[in-house]
Amino acid sequence: MKRLSKGFYLGSYLGGLLGGLILYFIGLVAWPLLLLAIPLLIYGGVIYIIFVYKAWESIQDGHARTGPCKAIGLLFVPFFNFYWIFQAHWGFAKDYNAYISRHGVAAAPRLSEGLFLAYCIISLIPFVNIAGFVVYAVLLNNICDGVNSLPVLAKVSPISQIKSG
Repeated sequence: MKRLSKGFYLGSYLGGLLGGLILYFIGLVAWPLLLLAIPLLIYGGVIYIIFVYKAWESIQDGHARTGPCKAIGLLFVPFFNFYWIFQAHWGFAKDYNAYISRHGVAAAPRLSEGLFLAYCIISLIPFVNIAGFVVYAVLLNNICDGVNSLPVLAKVSPISQIKSG
């Protein structure tokens, strides 16, 4: 498992998504700024997808509710994504906390499930979801700290179990 660079992901999130949104709203008045906003928003969105994928990838031990591809893919399904955001984010916090308990990782910080739930709810409410950008920056910071504190567990392949068993 690779470590998650907090500087890269937080900087990309703030620079890409928030910078893109600011330029977008200013661009509504001065349209040339829209040309700068679109690539920033696309970049921020791609980095968000990669981050969620890597977060889910870090806790795959056969007990997680979903895999990284499914966690991302179902966020793109219209209307179902209103439900799935709770699984992809709040569910991650629950599964991460269960993972560190299962593996006895005392050094890993627990993630605040309440904060993840609050983010999911805020992100669905029009005009309030702007607060979700701030909350997600905090979550991103916490996820990086949590994932980076996980030890690299040895993956046992089914073939090696057959040979030794």
